[in-house]
Amino acid sequence: LDLRSVVSQAIIKQDNEYPGANGSRFAYCVLNETARKLFGVNSHTFYWKKLGLFVKADTLEDLAALIKCPLDTLRTTLVEYEELSKASRTCPWTRKSVYPCVLGPQGPFYVAFVTPSIHYTMGGCLISPSAEMQMGDNSSTPHFGSRRPVLGLFGAGEVTGGVHGGNRLGGNSLLECVVFGKIAGDRAATILQKKATPLSFTSWTTVVLREVREGGMYGAGSRVLRFNLPGALQRSGLSLGQFIAIRGEWDGRQLIGYYSPITLPDDLGVIGILARSDKGTLKEWISALQPGDAVEMKGCGGLVIERRFSERNLYFAGHVIKKLCLIAGGTGVAPMLQIIRAALKKPFIDTIESVRLIYAAEDVSELTYREVLEQHQRESKGKFRTTFVLNRPPAMWTDGVGFIDKEILKANVQPPADNLLVAICGPPVMQRVIKMTLKGLGHNMHLVRTVDEVDPQTASKM
Repeated sequence: LDLRSVVSQAIIKQDNEYPGANGSRFAYCVLNETARKLFGVNSHTFYWKKLGLFVKADTLEDLAALIKCPLDTLRTTLVEYEELSKASRTCPWTRKSVYPCVLGPQGPFYVAFVTPSIHYTMGGCLISPSAEMQMGDNSSTPHFGSRRPVLGLFGAGEVTGGVHGGNRLGGNSLLECVVFGKIAGDRAATILQKKATPLSFTSWTTVVLREVREGGMYGAGSRVLRFNLPGALQRSGLSLGQFIAIRGEWDGRQLIGYYSPITLPDDLGVIGILARSDKGTLKEWISALQPGDAVEMKGCGGLVIERRFSERNLYFAGHVIKKLCLIAGGTGVAPMLQIIRAALKKPFIDTIESVRLIYAAEDVSELTYREVLEQHQRESKGKFRTTFVLNRPPAMWTDGVGFIDKEILKANVQPPADNLLVAICGPPVMQRVIKMTLKGLGHNMHLVRTVDEVDPQTASKM
């Protein structure tokens, strides 16, 4: 006995052709009285006498004649199987010790044809962790959110794919339907939310963690947490560049953390953040959060980058922005990922002239989305460029080393201009030094901002 796929391949290799099945191969299923009892006498009788799927052979000679196998070969095979099953030894063919019962050359026997058939579909539509049907989004970059939900369409069971991997464990078919059916039903019920945007700047909104991504491309010690907004068709209500506060309980204490979303303000039903789970005062809480956990969230201000879709332009503080320079340290790359995704998405990709990212970290392992950023740089036809700066670089490192200093800024920040926005996010000391350096290089400091700054012109709107 083995996986269905292995058994099916073994049957297909047989020379036996199933009657009237256009070449389908089959094997014989042979039960004795002990196996019949394990099968269930009533069930077996139904398949045998009512449906005619089993044929009874009283003796070994009858069995040999029925399956057209030489008597000596059949006897040798069953004697060997009997010895293996009695001793529970490893089967010489499958290398497994799986013997439901002892079966030898003693009759009677009950014989049925067994042939592979499709009884479950492994592939299907892609769904999100909230059971939303997904489709390709050709309007966005291929590396930052290349899928979007089909509005109001949910799926569960065999119409979906990707839940089980390459092969489904026995018993998981109905389990999948129950689990994702409930998720789909619960999430579909939220479509009737009356509020288009749930997040407020004055009150807290409860959101539920739907997905955790960590390791690999997300960098050592970092977690991407994606929360369901209360409604499946709701948008966050934030502007591009604004950050949020998250509040929760841990070890009897109320904790509040401040994060910039990596999802876009108009992503439906979801808001995602990038957080450290190995550093900082909130590391234990952040590392313990699991899908299904609820936290409270509200808007907090920050940069307000206006997207004027009809003009296909980005605006900041009354300035048309044609160039962006984004400077990040550690998980300070989070707001930059959101801004990059917006700038390199239609219609703004048509009018933006250049986007540059200067990204500093301790070592290579802490770089989040490095491969994604590098690949997009290769495919952006010169519009997007990333410079990595490492304090502990590996051998043969060709990008920046140490800290983001004057030389790195001179080499990578676009020349001063009234259509250039420089956004900075990182440790406070890093932010202060960079702002002082850029001021000395002649940049318009009204357009050099940290992401936690609140513009006086927009503060009254919050």
